[in-house]
Amino acid sequence: MKSSAQRAKLTWNANRFEALERIRAVLLESEFRPLYASYIAYLELRERGLRKRSFAQLDAFIEQIASDPFEVRLSVVRHLVGATEEYWDNWPAPDNWQFPEQISRRLTGPLWREWQERDPANPEAWLHGFDDLSRGVDGREVAFLLDPTHPRYQYAHLNGLCAQLNHELHELEHVETILCTPEHFGKLAGSVSAVAAAIGGNMTEEVARTPVQLNELAAIYRSHKRDSGTFLRELLRLGRKDLVDFPILPARRWFRVLPHPLG
Repeated sequence: MKSSAQRAKLTWNANRFEALERIRAVLLESEFRPLYASYIAYLELRERGLRKRSFAQLDAFIEQIASDPFEVRLSVVRHLVGATEEYWDNWPAPDNWQFPEQISRRLTGPLWREWQERDPANPEAWLHGFDDLSRGVDGREVAFLLDPTHPRYQYAHLNGLCAQLNHELHELEHVETILCTPEHFGKLAGSVSAVAAAIGGNMTEEVARTPVQLNELAAIYRSHKRDSGTFLRELLRLGRKDLVDFPILPARRWFRVLPHPLG
């Protein structure tokens, strides 16, 4: 009999266990099934909570293909990404049950780095954050700049921007300022405007004014003098309480029609 803590853990992660089961079913029907045998075993054992045994199977999967030619590794791993990405809670970031640290470090990380070097103009090579490959470059921004008309890259870049903005603004009412520099905040606001313009008619009404408000906030922050009082007090003095507590909605709320694999 499982303890109450174990039952709670299973309930908390129910969607992740369900995802492992669905992915396993897909891979069992795949043309790459023989190559996936150890990975399928990993999914089954991980679903049963047998971490040590599951990771041994994952290591076997990695060792099986890690020394194959680039084209073979890329074909197999891109197929695996395509089979799993609809189950990633924070797409385009991979789920760490489906892509644990060792698979990123030993397989997808080196593979994606090589892909970026071989085909730097391919936005898909920059989209997924495998093992922090970008060496100080925001890969999602690169993907968007390479193809700003594609909803996948619009969403991915916007998702990262919204997370950054929420972080920089979340203490405004407490510490009475924005956490980053005016220059960085202005860059974030400008990037949101660029993505919003690219989304165009696919953008929802509820976020229509968000880019405008962000740029207004950035302009006031840029001109703010520290010796004139806190930034929050300046906003209130200017009658701009609307810029204090307006929400930065998640990227999912910006799109009328969500891109694959979210829609």
